[in-house]
Amino acid sequence: MRMVLEKTIGNISFRLAEGDITVCGAEAIVNAANRKLEHGGGVAYAIAKACAGSAEEYTRISKKAMKEQTGRDHIEHGEVVVTPAIRLEERGTKYVIHTVGPVCSGKWNEELERKLYLAFSGVLDRAEELGIKSVAFPAVSAGIYGCPLENVVKTLLKALDNFSRKAKNLEDVMLVIYDSESVEIARKVIDESV
Repeated sequence: MRMVLEKTIGNISFRLAEGDITVCGAEAIVNAANRKLEHGGGVAYAIAKACAGSAEEYTRISKKAMKEQTGRDHIEHGEVVVTPAIRLEERGTKYVIHTVGPVCSGKWNEELERKLYLAFSGVLDRAEELGIKSVAFPAVSAGIYGCPLENVVKTLLKALDNFSRKAKNLEDVMLVIYDSESVEIARKVIDESV
């Protein structure tokens, strides 16, 4: 895990890191989930495999938790489901917070931004409720969902800025990106925005 930069947003330390989110050691890591919490690919698959040893097993655990926490078999933008980190607990991670971002397919507009903002703010609010001090996000919706990475980073920063005014427990937020090319794009956006 390589730390790329650190900024302060309100009273929250915000860091950009390059590497594998499952080894970051944050108290909670965020899963960029689909509505049904089926962890079939990308970050969701990597997190599920790291937590339970098998994506299928973690999908079962996640679906059970979703039914218990929401009463439904799906989540909407802004809703989150919390599951235990199981094997990642030995690395300091206690929870996985599942959130669903919009499918952009290369497009971007106010409605997509609103949905993504809800995905980020829902996590921040739940982290605060749980008394969590540190949380790590992937670039929600920037992968297979096709949202422009620049807009994803700007939306996270906007959600974090608004959240920082009411934060009492959360002190450290990390954006973890796997590849160096995307990290460079994110670094430029953060430097220009914060």
